[in-house]
Amino acid sequence: MNHPTKHAMTPPPRRRRRERGATLIITLVMLVLITLLGLSSIRRSTVDERSAGANRDRNKAFQAAEAAVRTCLNQVKAAAFTGTVLTPSAATTSPLWEVASNWTNANSTVVTVDATGLSTQPRCMVERFGAGTENYRVTGRAVGGSALTEVVVQATYSEET
Repeated sequence: MNHPTKHAMTPPPRRRRRERGATLIITLVMLVLITLLGLSSIRRSTVDERSAGANRDRNKAFQAAEAAVRTCLNQVKAAAFTGTVLTPSAATTSPLWEVASNWTNANSTVVTVDATGLSTQPRCMVERFGAGTENYRVTGRAVGGSALTEVVVQATYSEET
């Protein structure tokens, strides 16, 4: 009886299968997805930063407009307002504070405030309602660091006897 030899017992060598690159494709797809997530995160943080900057600019303009109103209102109360007190006529179609040219001439007064980051100092406008009355509308206008940021704040004052 012939006994098989040791070499006869080993299986024949396997042929190497052709690699099809599935791992490479999956890795590339995952890399693209991670890149897209990173770009989305960068875009979101950029938009958030712009929004925060715009909010900060508007807040500075608001604070300056409010300071202008308080300053002018205190001067009106103390009868120490040195600017022009306007009296709208019946023929006026728009309120005087809505007319842009009124903010750059003698109809409004510059109020100096400690407001770093503003493009210009705020202004105020004082209007009297009705002939012979002591009813006033004080309007403050401030422009932020950007000319696109404009804030208008108003207060009314009445000296009732």
